[in-house]
Amino acid sequence: MRRSADAGFTLLEVIVAFAISALAVGILYEGASGGLMATGSAAKTVEALSLAQSHLAAIGHGDAIAQQESSGTDGDGFDWHLHISPIASREMNLSDSDRANDTRETSAVLYDVTVTESWTEGGHTHQIAIGTHRLDMRTAEGE
Repeated sequence: MRRSADAGFTLLEVIVAFAISALAVGILYEGASGGLMATGSAAKTVEALSLAQSHLAAIGHGDAIAQQESSGTDGDGFDWHLHISPIASREMNLSDSDRANDTRETSAVLYDVTVTESWTEGGHTHQIAIGTHRLDMRTAEGE
């Protein structure tokens, strides 16, 4: 039995096939690692948004709203900054629903509230800011 000269692959063909396979594996690895990094970055952004919403939800519960600038650390590499400033106010007379002639002077103040969360990831600083308006009403007696 005699072998033909055209049977099988030459060494050059094997090396070219191996090089193409190595490039394909490298591209797949780069795509997969890029996807994992993007997923991690998205998770950090969602966590920052959740922290900012928590700070925003706490405004006006318990204490009266007032103009302020404050900041702090939430841990796990997150820092927050709160900015509250008045944007409009109006004096009103409100009546007690039980007594039609009993009115109280009331001051209504509309505030602009912004919470910014920032964090460092991969050597870059990222931040997300959310804001809202909050209404604070106070009587002349401070209620």
